[in-house]
Amino acid sequence: MSVLSKNDLEFWEENGYVVVQNAVPLENCGAAEQAVWEFLKMAPDDPETWYSDPPRSSIMVEIYQHQAFWNNRQFPKVHEAFTQLWGTERLWVSFDRASMNPPVRGDFQFQGPYLHWDVDLTKPLPKLMQGVLYLTDTLAHQGAFTCIPGFHHRLAEWLQSLPKNAEPREAIRRECSQDAVSVAGRAGDLIVWHSGLPHGSSPNTSHNPRIVQYITMSPSREDDDQLRRERIEGWRERRVGLGQNQPDGDQQPS
Repeated sequence: MSVLSKNDLEFWEENGYVVVQNAVPLENCGAAEQAVWEFLKMAPDDPETWYSDPPRSSIMVEIYQHQAFWNNRQFPKVHEAFTQLWGTERLWVSFDRASMNPPVRGDFQFQGPYLHWDVDLTKPLPKLMQGVLYLTDTLAHQGAFTCIPGFHHRLAEWLQSLPKNAEPREAIRRECSQDAVSVAGRAGDLIVWHSGLPHGSSPNTSHNPRIVQYITMSPSREDDDQLRRERIEGWRERRVGLGQNQPDGDQQPS
């Protein structure tokens, strides 16, 4: 069953991202959201608990192996979306974490990351995809996923145009922030993007947190017996930490 239409795939090719609507059921989202709140020891109906003292250094939430997260990773519609984009159903899923981006206020400012890449820009860019699953309805100004559509098509040329010692992640924020688009979505929507897109989360100026789970897939490497065994052991041992048993190394989601 195809979950992405012809228009969806054309949008993906042009813009480098696509929204898979209703990728997982609302009950799955609710269970994963609750797991995040419990992990953080915060109350969804008490905004004062959303801001720790001292403040959290990042919006990332280091929760990886909860069953609610696995239920979303293994949901058929998620797999089918990545199958269409990769052109193969033989895929490995990442063991990724979550994030909770609370509203900004006087004593709390956006922690980032804003526009950036999670790949090594000094090497030829491999074909990689990343994904974020909205666990709650997310408005554009609610810390939504943000990217510069289509930039992956001109990334190599843009990198060549930079001064020799320029830092691309600083340059993209300085030169191109006005081109960034924040992508709103409903609980259960999955946004998949090409890793060549500058992307990030954004300041949350709403009244509610943005809560998401990161999910990506890539073609399986079944010929790499050591990596396959390490992934199985990571699942059995419930390992934590970004980069543990990821199909394509240590990718920092947004």
